[in-house]
Amino acid sequence: MARIEKTVFISYRRKDISWALAVYQYLTSQKYDVFFDYTSIPSGDFEQIIVSNIRARAHFVLILTPTALDRADEPGDWLRREIETALSEKRNIIPLFLDRFTFGSPSVARKLTGRLADIKRYNGLDIPSGYFLEAMERLSERYLNVPLNAVIHPVSTEVRKMVKEEQVAADKALEQNKEVIEELVKPAEEEPVKPMQAYDKKAAVPPSPFRKEIEGEANLPDLRPYGIGAGILLIAVLGIFGINSLFQNAEGNGKLLSTQPITEAFDSMTSTTMPTLIVPTETSTSPPTETSAPPTPTSALGIGYTLTSPKDGMVIVYVPAGEFMMGSNAGDEDEEPVHTIALDSYWIDQTEVTNAMYSNCVEDGVCNMPAGTKYYLDSDYGGHPVVYVTWYDAANYCSWAGRRLPTEAEWEKAASWDELNQTKCIYPWGNNVDCTYANYDNFENYCVGGTTAVGSYPKGTSNFDVYDMAGNVWEWVNSLYQPYPYRATDGREDPNDPGNRVLRGGSWLHNPNFIRTTIRASIYPSYTNHYYGFRCAMDATE
Repeated sequence: MARIEKTVFISYRRKDISWALAVYQYLTSQKYDVFFDYTSIPSGDFEQIIVSNIRARAHFVLILTPTALDRADEPGDWLRREIETALSEKRNIIPLFLDRFTFGSPSVARKLTGRLADIKRYNGLDIPSGYFLEAMERLSERYLNVPLNAVIHPVSTEVRKMVKEEQVAADKALEQNKEVIEELVKPAEEEPVKPMQAYDKKAAVPPSPFRKEIEGEANLPDLRPYGIGAGILLIAVLGIFGINSLFQNAEGNGKLLSTQPITEAFDSMTSTTMPTLIVPTETSTSPPTETSAPPTPTSALGIGYTLTSPKDGMVIVYVPAGEFMMGSNAGDEDEEPVHTIALDSYWIDQTEVTNAMYSNCVEDGVCNMPAGTKYYLDSDYGGHPVVYVTWYDAANYCSWAGRRLPTEAEWEKAASWDELNQTKCIYPWGNNVDCTYANYDNFENYCVGGTTAVGSYPKGTSNFDVYDMAGNVWEWVNSLYQPYPYRATDGREDPNDPGNRVLRGGSWLHNPNFIRTTIRASIYPSYTNHYYGFRCAMDATE
């Protein structure tokens, strides 16, 4: 089986350098070895540097804007020569369509002369305004995730040195143009898609323009024009089965969850009030009752014990101290090697932080409003995870709530570890997945096509009784994105470092590979999107 290479050449017109930097930034954050001519290599070195790098890399990403091919009909045009070299070398060519570029434009068609006309045969990736990160994820998940059936040619030591110089120059340019790039890739505010039942596949329509692709790369039709008919059908269903049957909470062993906004009782409490301890019982399946006095934690604490935060109403579950196996040798390279980590006991939120919870922090004047507010301000989404939040927003909220963001190790243990059997799970509940366990993209269709209320999947809890650690929304953790093995003392938990932070767990628009318990995503801490959320954690006081 041919190996999937993570080597990329970016081809672009000089005026589109901001787009090239944005693509370079994303791909390097995903550990791709990327080259593009940032400093403008002299024409005399074209053959040595440019051509040899195209031949040395598996993937050729071509950035196309409406004027990118304006000089491409000139025989000596650099962009034309790069494309013709990639065609001759049988590279995996991926055209990126930006700013409404289309091969059907008359001005573009006139430039596609000779061998250049072959570029139209390649399956391009359209990048609508406001959906850059979604497009980049699709680029890495699908377009670059293919083997190359052609020869990869090595380059000389001198060329490798020049490649490194170009990469250093590009990294410096990213730092100098950080605000420009962030504005360029700023996500669009989505029109809210009304909350859907967790298992209603037929009504599922993703708000993103990146709909599930099926055979032949065809796109699913946009079903939103039929919203009225769907509404009539829903009313009929409600009449037959009753409203209550559609909104039953999962009950038993302390798993009863509420998706309603926080009550005024919590608003009157102070941040210094101790959380209330809830102790699981063996003889009753009704929700456990809260003690009237603050608990005194003891060594008797174990799996199944929970706290309820008086600050935001979050149920927090206990994870006992001990070792677990972190990482995977069957996933991506950055999940390796598998190694043993010993953690002290801690508490972690049972669900993702909701819009209703987050709104209390905003009202207190501590938290920023989410970058996109159409979900946040829609009362129907009160019990859904808050999205459009940066890493800084998430860390700020957790501090306000008297907690903190979990470390990457804490998140993975709560998601993957079976304490009883001392084994690791691919998914929080086990090693198989379907739409009854989580909200994700099952390859045939999206399970839902948007976020679901937290706690909607009782079958999908982890062995520590934590919900939604696979799918729904990616979750920020405190850790910087650094190679394994994980060491909490090596600087990766420094809250003041501006480097990329880790997202965990995948989201509703990601396939089964991207909702595994060991998957890691590296993202700028100031980035946000309509599928980025978080949960908090805190130290135990044993």
